[in-house]
Amino acid sequence: MDKKVLIICTGNSCRSIIGEALINRYLNGVEAYSCGVSPSGRVNPNAKRVLEENLLWREDYYSKDLDEVIGIDFNLVVTVCNHAKETCPTFPKSVPIVHIGFIDPDGKEYSAFKETYREIKETLLPKVEEILIKQEGDKMQKNLFKTNSGVKISFKGVVQKQQIVKMVENCKSGNCECMSDETKKKITNMEIDGKDGDVQLNLSGNISKEEIAKALAKSKVLN
Repeated sequence: MDKKVLIICTGNSCRSIIGEALINRYLNGVEAYSCGVSPSGRVNPNAKRVLEENLLWREDYYSKDLDEVIGIDFNLVVTVCNHAKETCPTFPKSVPIVHIGFIDPDGKEYSAFKETYREIKETLLPKVEEILIKQEGDKMQKNLFKTNSGVKISFKGVVQKQQIVKMVENCKSGNCECMSDETKKKITNMEIDGKDGDVQLNLSGNISKEEIAKALAKSKVLN
């Protein structure tokens, strides 16, 4: 996975910082960030201490506003306090937002921070991993096979047959912007089979898997 996750709380001084550090340490292929809806401007000393004791502290962890990370294309946003849940802002691109709440240890003894650390590690990490894995499964899967007559493309997962029909219609009408003119000339026939969730497209002609893969990556209908 190559994912980006944002953890939001009110002050971005305890829970969200701890969550950010734990995800960055323990979830492979996931890059975490944190921010606050009303950032305090400082990391709670006890939050820093518990991260230092667990060898997770980094000097680039600091309390910040959403404006500093709003331009990042996140795969998931997690609110870890009720106030952040209720005031969670709107993001430029559609992104799943989930709430996984934890009691604020701010103002309590250091033992409360250790308990928060444990709870976040045991609860937040597996939930975030579960959501991101499900996102991977929900994506459209495209597999290409070289055949005697050309190239076969198998579309599985989140795919509607009408999407593939539309893509083929664009190619036939000359409205396709993803395929080069040279590749278009090589294709002698295009046949669609299957149903929603499992669609096959057979392309006939002296074409390679590589040039078709490049075209699929540029398709506005699929991406």
